[in-house]
Amino acid sequence: MKLFKILSLGFMLYCSLLLAGCNTVSYQPDGLRGGYSDKVLANGEYRVTYQSNGDINANQALDFALLRASVIAMNNQSEFAIASEILLTIETVKIDLNLPYIYKPTARLTLSLKNDEDLVSCDLIAYYVTIKNQSRDFAFEPRECIARLKAKYQLEDK
Repeated sequence: MKLFKILSLGFMLYCSLLLAGCNTVSYQPDGLRGGYSDKVLANGEYRVTYQSNGDINANQALDFALLRASVIAMNNQSEFAIASEILLTIETVKIDLNLPYIYKPTARLTLSLKNDEDLVSCDLIAYYVTIKNQSRDFAFEPRECIARLKAKYQLEDK
């Protein structure tokens, strides 16, 4: 009986740690808990996606897709970038009948690297996608967006 209590306690601790690990707002490469991915479409064009782990809302998913796009632009020494074909989808998942649905947003955009475009604040992308429900092209400065989004989510430099 004592062994059963120890095993039960260990199992409950394991489940608590597992759930705590899944409930973090994080910016990381795509894996079991979601994350960003990117694909080269053409010279200077990328498809950037951020898939949520269920604990990240739609605005955060858009922010993290934009952050990844900004990092790609910076790595390519691009002074400006264009985000277009912005798409936000929300998947509804039911893991257990006794638990509520989990909403897993996925944000996707096409990134074009530029060096001579007018600037538009990176905050406008989430506004137009979620409020106006329109897809528009937005120019942004990657360095500014990285600084603002890292500060907003208290992300460390990697």
